[in-house]
Amino acid sequence: MIDGDLDTLISALMNNTRREILRRLILEESYALEISRSVGISQQAINKQLELLERANLISAVGMIPSSEGARRKVYRPTNFSTLVTDYSRNFIEVRRYEIKFENTDLSYAVNTEPGKLINELNKINSHLENLMEERIALLKKKDAVIGALHNHINNLEAGSLEKNILWEYVDSGDPEGTAKKFNVSPSYVMGVVESYLH
Repeated sequence: MIDGDLDTLISALMNNTRREILRRLILEESYALEISRSVGISQQAINKQLELLERANLISAVGMIPSSEGARRKVYRPTNFSTLVTDYSRNFIEVRRYEIKFENTDLSYAVNTEPGKLINELNKINSHLENLMEERIALLKKKDAVIGALHNHINNLEAGSLEKNILWEYVDSGDPEGTAKKFNVSPSYVMGVVESYLH
């Protein structure tokens, strides 16, 4: 299930121009006119994209700077960093967002490290991430098989449509509160259905 905030975030990131604006802001705080010149799109179009990115909490205004060409300029920077994970399998679909917080991350060692060593470190990190992804994919295949078996079990139950829908939702999400909210029942009712049919 995709909640409203996640849906807004995904929608914001689906646009190539908005991603290019984010890349530009990651490199340096900036304002609409400067971004417009860098990206090669009209300032009016950039302003519209900046509004959408701000609504999605991907950027925020950090102040104003004077301009020799007219009104003061609003300066933006990227915010709310995260990793989005989308799993689309034979038996389930799941989209999750994991926040990346940098407040307590000590990266001071990188500042005084030679560029060549940093490149080597980056290559090691990327390789490690690829290996983790291969392990993750293997686990997702197992998860798909387990959920598929549970779906088949639920399909063959002699249960009412509400109970079956609750079971499908619970198996897919693992979230009793979210399942309860979706079907306007209590979490204890959801867990009662799960206990009755899946144990």
